[in-house]
Amino acid sequence: MDKNGKIKGKFSIIDIFVIIIAAVLVAGIAVRYGAKATTAVKSSEEFECVLNVNNVREFTVKALEKKGVITDKKSEVELGEIIDVEVGEAEFQSTTADGRIIMTKLPDRYNCKVKIRAKGKVSEDAYVMNDSNELSVGRNMDIFSKYVKTSGEIISVEMIEK
Repeated sequence: MDKNGKIKGKFSIIDIFVIIIAAVLVAGIAVRYGAKATTAVKSSEEFECVLNVNNVREFTVKALEKKGVITDKKSEVELGEIIDVEVGEAEFQSTTADGRIIMTKLPDRYNCKVKIRAKGKVSEDAYVMNDSNELSVGRNMDIFSKYVKTSGEIISVEMIEK
């Protein structure tokens, strides 16, 4: 060390501390984010999810019953396909003159349970479709196919065992 505090006239002790702190910071960022990115997605899987599509007309029911491939709205990437449709009459709550709440059938309206087989990935926290939409109960999912464009609420999600 010379009289100015530099090692061999080129580096000071402060320079060495700054280099060490920068190296530790870079290593910490690499460990924190590098390891997470490689373990976040575990595998590519197939899922079956069931959607409630409520209060639709007969036209939409017939279009759903044609089944078909569902795609992403913008990129038209294939996400999966409709494999089953259960149709029931649409009902809503109404109040009678004496104050009772009863279920009343809606004429020409239907509720459908649509089963979709989709491709995606399993992450640590969720099932994720190939378009990055999370498959979880209670979320709304848009259905876009050659025959129908509608949406429904996801009521169940299951991974298909291979």
